[in-house]
Amino acid sequence: MTPDLSLLRVFHAVMEERNVTAAAERLGQSQSTVSAALSRLREALGDELFLRARYGVEPTEKALALAPEIAAGLAQLEQAFRAAEPFDPARTTRRFRLLLGPYAEIVLVPDLAAAFAEKAPRAALEIAPLGPDLDPRSLAGRAFDLAIGRFHAPPEDLVVSDLFEDGFRCLVAPRALPPGATLDRALYERLPHVVVAPPGKWRTGLHKRMEGTGLRRNTAVVVSHFLSAPPAVARLGGIATVPTRVATMTAAPYGLRDVAVPVELGAFPSQIAWHPRLRRDPGHAWLRALIAELVAGFTTGR
Repeated sequence: MTPDLSLLRVFHAVMEERNVTAAAERLGQSQSTVSAALSRLREALGDELFLRARYGVEPTEKALALAPEIAAGLAQLEQAFRAAEPFDPARTTRRFRLLLGPYAEIVLVPDLAAAFAEKAPRAALEIAPLGPDLDPRSLAGRAFDLAIGRFHAPPEDLVVSDLFEDGFRCLVAPRALPPGATLDRALYERLPHVVVAPPGKWRTGLHKRMEGTGLRRNTAVVVSHFLSAPPAVARLGGIATVPTRVATMTAAPYGLRDVAVPVELGAFPSQIAWHPRLRRDPGHAWLRALIAELVAGFTTGR
C-alpha cells in the first residue's frame, strides 16, 4: 500500500475519537467521506480496523498495533511543518488538547479559556480528563499537547516540572458556624463532612495528611468531584475540606463560609508534563508560556 496521508489522518482521528461522526467533525469532513476513507483502509490493510460498538466504534487488534506508529509519523510531519512556519496566535487555527486533573481543570480552565478568546480567538482548546496515572504515549504520540495534575511517579521520558501550589480551606454552612464563631478542632470533627474522594490515586493526598495529623472527619457524604461538595455542604449544613482556590471560587455562590482548617495540612503541587520533542514547537512554546503567565497570577493574587 502506498501511504496516503489523508487516509492516515482519518485513521488517527477515528482512533482517538472512537466515533466516526466525531472524527468527521474534527477533520472538517462529511461522515460519508470518512466512512469511504475507512473502507479504502480496510481493503488495503486486509482488516476491519474498527468495529461497531454501542456508542461508536472499537479498534481491532491490528488497528491498536498500527496506531502508535501512525500517530508518531503524523506528529513528526506536523512538527516539521510547524517548525518551518512562524506561529501567530492571533491567526492560528490549531487545536490544542490538554489532559487536566480534576483540580487543575476547575482552577485553570476559566482563565485559560478567556486568554484563548483574547490572544488566539481562532484556535481551538479541548480539555480531556487526566486519570490517576499519566500514560506517556498520549503525549509522545501527540494525541495531547501537555498534561497538568499531580504525578507521583513521573514518566522518565517526559519533561515534568512543578507549576504552582495550593493549600486547603474549609467550606462551612453558615448555620453550622455562625458569625463570630471559631472553627476549632472539636467543632471540625463534630460537624457532618462532605468528603471529596476522586477516583483512584487522586484520593490519597488529603487522606494521608489527615492521618498524619490525627484529624478526624465525621463523614456524612462522599462525592467524587470538588464541584459537588459546595452545594452538598449548603444543603447538609455541614463542612468540606477543599483546595484553597476551590474554596475561593465556590464559597460565595453557595452562601458558604471560607475558613481556615483548624490543623495545618500543608500545601500540594500541581505539575505540568509534556514530551521533549515539542521543545522547539513554537505553538507549544506559546502555550507553555501562556500557562506560566496565568499561574503567575495565582501566586501574585491577580
